[in-house]
Amino acid sequence: MTMSSMRKISALLWKQMKTISYNPFIISGLLVFPVMAFIFNLTTDPNDPYVAAEMIQMAMFFIQINVLVNGANIICVMIAEEKEKKTLNVLITSTVSGMEFLISKVLGTVILTAASNVALFFIYGLQDTMAIGPFLLLTTIAILPAAAIGAVVGILCKTQTAASTVVSPVIMVLAFVPTFIPEGSFLESAFRYVFSEQLILGIRAVSYGEPFMGYVGFIAVNFAMLLPVFWLFYKKKGLAN
Repeated sequence: MTMSSMRKISALLWKQMKTISYNPFIISGLLVFPVMAFIFNLTTDPNDPYVAAEMIQMAMFFIQINVLVNGANIICVMIAEEKEKKTLNVLITSTVSGMEFLISKVLGTVILTAASNVALFFIYGLQDTMAIGPFLLLTTIAILPAAAIGAVVGILCKTQTAASTVVSPVIMVLAFVPTFIPEGSFLESAFRYVFSEQLILGIRAVSYGEPFMGYVGFIAVNFAMLLPVFWLFYKKKGLAN
């Protein structure tokens, strides 16, 4: 990547951060889970052993949902917003390439979602049970496959509302379907290797002081498998479809 590309990506990243501050779709998604965690803390007794155990389970669930919702939603809404406001047409006729545009969107998604994850980490008091370094590594790399899914949706949709509507069922499937699958079934075994489930298992391993890099590897494999899917839609549809 050339210095010129890096400067363009930085400028695009700065522009989108300012735009996001006025976007209710994204701001509400970033705030909802930390606010819910804060309210939960206010209404429970952290000294109760049962509550403490439940808090860890709830923290892992909310972190998983946070990664899925914001990892996929932020990038798909940002791409759709550029189309909706016709600003994408200006960008693609300038010296900015499609890849520079998308990289800036991925970086913005990762930065904002990771910041929300860190807020959840401290609100739930996870610093008492695990180190923040492994937690950040696991949760940040898990944002990438979620962002790949969101980028595909953003390419396919022309408005923010449509993008959020389309990406929501995908998030719900990844988050909730595994809880309804019978134990020991083929589907349960298959879903265990999906990045969203590997994230939960990885966080649990970190909290118990067990090896966790295998989970990082599986999440990275998920991302590598999603890249050709994204590339297919990108080459077929482009950005300003």
